[in-house]
Amino acid sequence: MSLSNLRHRRAAYLASFLNLFLGGAILTGFASLYETGSTPGLAKADRSALQTMALVIGGWGALIIAFGTAATLSLAVQQREKEIALLKAAGALPRQIRRMIMTETAVLLAAAAIPAVPAGMAVGHTVLATLKSTHQVSDGVGLKFGATTLAIGLGDIALAALVAAIVAGRRAANQSTATALVSAATEDTGMSRKRKIAGIVFIALGLDAGVMSATLMKNQGYATMSTAGQACILTGIGLALLAPALIRAAVAVLGPLMRRGGGYLAEAELRRHSRQAAGILMPVILFVALANGALYQQFIQDDANRAQHIAMSADDKGVQTLSFLVVGMIALFAAVVVANIAVATTLHRRREFGQRRLIGDTPGEVRRSLGWETCAILIAGLVFGTLAALAGVIPFSYAKTGHLMPQQSLWVFFAVAVSVTVLTLAASLGAARRVLNVPALAAMGG
Repeated sequence: MSLSNLRHRRAAYLASFLNLFLGGAILTGFASLYETGSTPGLAKADRSALQTMALVIGGWGALIIAFGTAATLSLAVQQREKEIALLKAAGALPRQIRRMIMTETAVLLAAAAIPAVPAGMAVGHTVLATLKSTHQVSDGVGLKFGATTLAIGLGDIALAALVAAIVAGRRAANQSTATALVSAATEDTGMSRKRKIAGIVFIALGLDAGVMSATLMKNQGYATMSTAGQACILTGIGLALLAPALIRAAVAVLGPLMRRGGGYLAEAELRRHSRQAAGILMPVILFVALANGALYQQFIQDDANRAQHIAMSADDKGVQTLSFLVVGMIALFAAVVVANIAVATTLHRRREFGQRRLIGDTPGEVRRSLGWETCAILIAGLVFGTLAALAGVIPFSYAKTGHLMPQQSLWVFFAVAVSVTVLTLAASLGAARRVLNVPALAAMGG
């Protein structure tokens, strides 16, 4: 059954595979820096630079990658609620459902680990070469890629995937057959109490980190930037967890505009399928929060140094390199998650699009309605992602310059907004074009 599911749901599971592969490559690449820094006889400065970069990106990167991996795996299980309910009605036991989901996840992990190892080695060599070119690490340092690297990098991604599979499998297995069938048919938009509490806790922790960076950590050098970065990440994760509620709030605000533009069905679909839309919104919030937060903090730091006529030291170069690597690697992963979930969600709606075409909608009208939905999700993602970024940027700006709002140009924000907009629209509308090329009756038959 597990292998059959993997074959027949290639689109949904390909998204999970790509996230596991890319996450494994990033984590093993930076884990190799930690193993390299642990080499006996290495200079103290080299060891500090390598291990600091590995721990910062490995730690926060692991959290973001785990979140993205859990989102795609949960989406794959969520899209099968009706199928799982029918399996239970046919006699499948809860433990068999859990074992089926765990087996699927284990197969995906094994498949993703094979290409992730050479890709992680390439990441490690690239980052080490960058550190050497900026004179943060001695030229004689060679990359170490051994058992410690594999245990840390692949172990982190395996733990994240298995925990996500356990949580999703428990929910699917413990739900009664009748409840699962009703949920699949009506698209229950509620959130569990645990999810609400987790979202509120992460937001509170993020705001606390922001206050600390502007007060207790105000004159603590680069520790101030680190604390402000935590504020962006924690607040972004908290808002992402509350994504279904944020979708409904966005629809309430944007609904009149959508109706005036002919987006009646788009508004109704977002209200009815807020959980599916939340799957796209979550990585959009994280992408916007991380990219804007890290880049603006680095530019604020650089401008503050220039205003005080402080020459860039080796530590300054190290932090700058670290900031851009954080943005590059983690934003790349978040971008892949956005595209994967957008494609998987759109392909899953093949039957719905077929029904709409049978009752008179043209392919152009279906694409237009999907475009309205995607734009509403993007607006919500830009708003709430920016709020998450500001949770760290405002305190950091105040700590460094005395101004609450950063004085830097808005070109970074617009670049991030354009990037995520083009990526999400291309993924959603590209997948829709593929679906709409299938005859309506064939789409209805799956």
